[in-house]
Amino acid sequence: MFKKTFLFVVCFVIFHNTLANSNYLNPNPAKITIYWDSSLSMNEKNLDKEIDFLDNYFNNVTDVVVEFISFSNTIGIEKTFQISKSDWSSLKQVILDISYDGLTFFENTDRINGSDINFLFTDGIEVLDKFKIRKEIPTYIVNSNKNADHVLLKEQSSKSKGNYIDLSDISILEGLNLLDLDQTKITLIDQSKSSNIKLENNNGYEQRKEGFVTGVVYGVEGVLSGAEIMVDGSTIGTITNEKGEFNIEAKLGDILEIRFLGMQTKKVIIENLTDNDILLLNKSSDLDEVVVKGIGSVEEEKVNTGYGKVDSKKLGYTVTTIDEDDLTQDALTISDATRGKMLATTQGQNDDISQAIFRGVNSILMNQYPLIVIDGSPMQRNSSVTGTNTNKMTDYINPDNVANITILRGLAATNRYGSEGNGGVILITSKNAASGVESKKPYDRALVRDNDYSENLTVINTSINNKYINELKKQKGIEEQYKLYLNQRKKYLSDYLYFANVSDYFAQLGYRELSSKILSNILEVKSVERRILKYVAFKAEEKKDYLLVEKIYKKIVELKPKEAQSYRDLALIYEKTGKYNKALNIYLNIQNDKFVDVDFLGLSKNIKSEMRRLILKHKKDLILTGVPAEYFNHVSYDARIVFDYNDRDADFEFQFVNPQKKFFTWSHTKEMNATRIDEEKTQGFNTEEFLLISAEKGEWLINIESNIKNQKTPVVVKYTVFKNFAKANETSESKVLLLNNIKGKHTLGKIRI
Repeated sequence: MFKKTFLFVVCFVIFHNTLANSNYLNPNPAKITIYWDSSLSMNEKNLDKEIDFLDNYFNNVTDVVVEFISFSNTIGIEKTFQISKSDWSSLKQVILDISYDGLTFFENTDRINGSDINFLFTDGIEVLDKFKIRKEIPTYIVNSNKNADHVLLKEQSSKSKGNYIDLSDISILEGLNLLDLDQTKITLIDQSKSSNIKLENNNGYEQRKEGFVTGVVYGVEGVLSGAEIMVDGSTIGTITNEKGEFNIEAKLGDILEIRFLGMQTKKVIIENLTDNDILLLNKSSDLDEVVVKGIGSVEEEKVNTGYGKVDSKKLGYTVTTIDEDDLTQDALTISDATRGKMLATTQGQNDDISQAIFRGVNSILMNQYPLIVIDGSPMQRNSSVTGTNTNKMTDYINPDNVANITILRGLAATNRYGSEGNGGVILITSKNAASGVESKKPYDRALVRDNDYSENLTVINTSINNKYINELKKQKGIEEQYKLYLNQRKKYLSDYLYFANVSDYFAQLGYRELSSKILSNILEVKSVERRILKYVAFKAEEKKDYLLVEKIYKKIVELKPKEAQSYRDLALIYEKTGKYNKALNIYLNIQNDKFVDVDFLGLSKNIKSEMRRLILKHKKDLILTGVPAEYFNHVSYDARIVFDYNDRDADFEFQFVNPQKKFFTWSHTKEMNATRIDEEKTQGFNTEEFLLISAEKGEWLINIESNIKNQKTPVVVKYTVFKNFAKANETSESKVLLLNNIKGKHTLGKIRI
């Protein structure tokens, strides 16, 4: 008898709790939570209808506690209201006063709140993070925007035992019928007699034009996943999915530009809204030689390539040649004779050219030292791998008997030497071997001939001076300035630069959170494309909004999982957000080749430096199992200079000027550095670092020359200078430059050594 009674009590308790938690058996909740998406895209919704819906809801649920939370990229309003006798006027006024601004972070709805039911007013459009709601409490998702993600909203609401109330498609009565109300007692307010305020869309977000174009991009061997598609003359873009399919906002008569690595870029006029099949052809590997002859003759510049001397203009890659006249006179060793002639290299612990580091390799534990070839004969190669003992010095080479030195860096340049050339090749030609040559004019695009600096350049002006900024400055106080911004943006919604500049303006006034919100609007109104994402990430990092940056880099990993840069950037931001072990795990996975089909060759030099820095600065917070001993050794640089850029086709050049007014250049142009740009696209990276080691004392100049023409998307460079790198007293300074607005050549910054 006792067992039966106990069983009955247990069943009763379980049944009672089930009733209490059921969204169909709680017509009079004691507490509800309303999450209100206040991001910029929500200005597209029918706010009048949503207010009418709530009017009618509170008319039927007369007494209830409401926790109200508005959110975009941050929590805007968090306030509790006591609704008595259907009077929700205080809450209504709060909703009517909301300004829709910023990007949606759905994580702001991920909380346990102790309510009986939740309402979530959103369009469900994902930009950076996934839309996922808790299942513990019945959640009703309300939307009035026809362009919402209806499938996702319905799926998420059903998982929480709620319903999707699509007010863009159903009436208010139909919406109320989907709620946990007593269906026999639902009454509707006569809206013609209601004092409800009719709203104007005064926040400046115009309705997007309806109409999307779909299709499939093919190559000769099948569909192309990851092809970039842009609407010509705009910033609207997308990429094809794994089936080669695309869906882009456009209309009949627009022109689509389609790009894919290794394929010919194609432009097509949209004649159909659906079923557009686009075929891209492979780029031809055979280029016709075009010779242009002018008045007089041009002397050919011959370059030693390891295969013999070749006209430099016929090379597909860049090499550096140091002539005997450019070697340091009276030097005792070849290392001393070449010191300062090879920018962006180190010369190992023994300060010997046999330990120079010109380029990275696909694993940071592989040998990075170059192969030295003297008069065509390869010498025994030193090894950078810890624990090996091959440190043969080059002090046996007499610098007085050197005719020239050629440095081969890229894969195309070093392929003759196989894996032995993976760290670059130093070709040394002795005077004995060169004695039969009538004349020699070594080719040097990088630095050593005719490199006296005599220019007087202006420093880049990064101050903001636009008409709309000047209008903001005239307003009294932050509230008036923000109101004007909300009105201004009606005109500038498609202009990413407007949001960036206004964001910078409010940041200068000290309103960092507001600044980040305005900046994030770029991602609300632009397509989520890597170059746009990187631009916003660079700007957000300036404002120390590391949460936004982290979300962006996670999104890029999702979009570009085969690109090396994705993982390096994520590791760096994990360090800035204090997730040190997550950062270290990425570096160790790179080191142990855990990322399948991802080539870290071009970034290995940077990754090795940044992994060492992480370990040396945060050793006490890290789990260091499996970390090689070499990463615990301090390095000593006068300065480390890192350039990150968002466009691998960007045409620009950096110039370094030493205190003796000698300049050194690094080009990011197809004409001067075609191999490098091809490697960036193949491997997926866009970073370069330069190390100043034992540099001349005094002031160094960093100049930049931009040649960006008619580029609609932002082309941006982030420039960072580290002093005392990886040490406790490390300092760093960064600048973000929009190259679209830079014409000609300017001084970017100065470094004092």
